[in-house]
Amino acid sequence: MPSTELHATVAAQWRRLPGPFPRLRVGFSGGLDSTVLLHVLAGLREEFGFVLSAAHVSHGLVAGSEAWGEHCRAFCGGLGVVFEQFDVQVDRRHPGGLEAAARDARRQALSPPGDDALLVLAQHRNDQAETVLFRLLRGAGVKGGAGMRPFASRGEGAAVWRPLLEVPRATLQAYALSHGLGWIEDPSNADDTFSRNFLRLRALPLLETRFPAAAASLARSARLLDEGAALLDDLADLDLAAMRLADGRYGVAPAWALSASRLRNVLRRVLAMAGEALPDEERLSELERQFRLPSAQEGWRGELGGVAVCVYRAAWWIERRGFDEAPRACLWTGQAELDWQGASLRFLATRGEGLAAARLAEGACELRRRAGGERMVLQPGGPSRSLKNLFQEAGVPPWQRPGLPLLWVDGQLAWVAGVGVAAAFRCPPGEAGLLPWWTGAL
Repeated sequence: MPSTELHATVAAQWRRLPGPFPRLRVGFSGGLDSTVLLHVLAGLREEFGFVLSAAHVSHGLVAGSEAWGEHCRAFCGGLGVVFEQFDVQVDRRHPGGLEAAARDARRQALSPPGDDALLVLAQHRNDQAETVLFRLLRGAGVKGGAGMRPFASRGEGAAVWRPLLEVPRATLQAYALSHGLGWIEDPSNADDTFSRNFLRLRALPLLETRFPAAAASLARSARLLDEGAALLDDLADLDLAAMRLADGRYGVAPAWALSASRLRNVLRRVLAMAGEALPDEERLSELERQFRLPSAQEGWRGELGGVAVCVYRAAWWIERRGFDEAPRACLWTGQAELDWQGASLRFLATRGEGLAAARLAEGACELRRRAGGERMVLQPGGPSRSLKNLFQEAGVPPWQRPGLPLLWVDGQLAWVAGVGVAAAFRCPPGEAGLLPWWTGAL
C-alpha cells in the first residue's frame, strides 16, 4: 500500500465517522504506529478542517522513557501539531496486572470526562489479531471476540477512532521508511513474559507459518463478531427501554422476567455504557444470581470495577463507586458550591422555593454527615419523624444514607439530601430562597 493509498484509507475512514469532530487528539507514544498515524493526519487536516493535537503519556515504567517525551515534542513541532504530555502513576496492585494498569492509566489521561476531542489511536490489523486471540484464549464471548471497533463512543470521556485497523503493520513501516520518519522502540515490547507480547512475538508468527493470512482472518472474524455484538446491543437497548422508569432507573420485575442469557446481555450492556470492562462468565453469572434474589429488593449493591449494580425495592440502576469519605462536619458560610464526598453540593438562588435565605443568614450553618438518631419535622404542624423512616419513605437506599449531607442551622436540622427541607426552614412564597442540590449518588 503506497503512502497515497494510506492517506486515502484514513480519509475514507474519516468520511464514515458518525458526526462532525472538529478536534482530534492522537495518542502519541512516539512508536512506529502512532508516528505514522500522526504524520498522515497532519497531511489531511487542511482538507478536512480539523484541529490536530498529540498527547503523550509517560508512566515511568521503562528505564530511559523520560526522554521519549522530548522526542515526541520535537516531532510535533516539526509538523506544527500542538503537543501535550501527561505524567501518570500506575497502580501496581491492579487486579488485571501491570499491562492492564498501564492501559487504564493511559485511557484516563487521554480521555478526560467531558472532553469533546475525538481520541485517535494507532492500533492496526496485527494489533486487532493479537487482541482477538488474547481474548478468545481467556474465554471471551461475542463481544470480547469482536476485538476493537474502528469507532467507539463512550458514556464519559472522548469517543475513540481507530482508522488503521484494516492496515497491516508492514505497511506502516514501509510508510515510515519512505518518508524518513524516526520512531521510538520501546524495549518492553520485546519482553515475551507479557502475554500480549508473547502472542505478537511468538504465537502469531508461528501460526502464520501454517496459515499465512492468520492476522487478516482474525481481523475478519472480529468484524463478523462485531456485527453479532451490535445485534446483542440492539436487543439489550430494546429490553432497557421496556423496563425504564420515569426517573431514569429500571424496573426490577421486567428484568426478572427475562431469561438468564437475556438478563446477562442487559447487564453487559449497561456496564459497557458505563465504561467498565466486561466481567468474566463466572462473575457475571454470580452477579445475575444475586440480582434475582428476592432479598435484593431490600437493598443490594453488586460492585464491579468502578461501578455498582444497585437494586432497591422495585428499581435497579448503575452508580459510580469511589466517592471520598464524607467529612464529619464542616461550616457553611454561604458558598454557592462546595465539595461533599467527592461530588458537588450547590446552593441555587431561588424565589419561594427551598430554604429561606433569611433564616440561613441569621444562624450558624454546619454541614454534617449522619450520626444516628436524627429527627425532622417535614410538614408544617406535622410530627417529628426519624431520618430512618424519612429515608425509607423517600426510597433512599441504605448504603447511600451514611454519607448524605445534612444542613444544621443553630443546632436544628434544616435540610437532608434525598429527603428535603424541614418545615421551619421552608422558603415562604415570593421570598428569596436557596435550593441545595447535591450531584452525588441518590
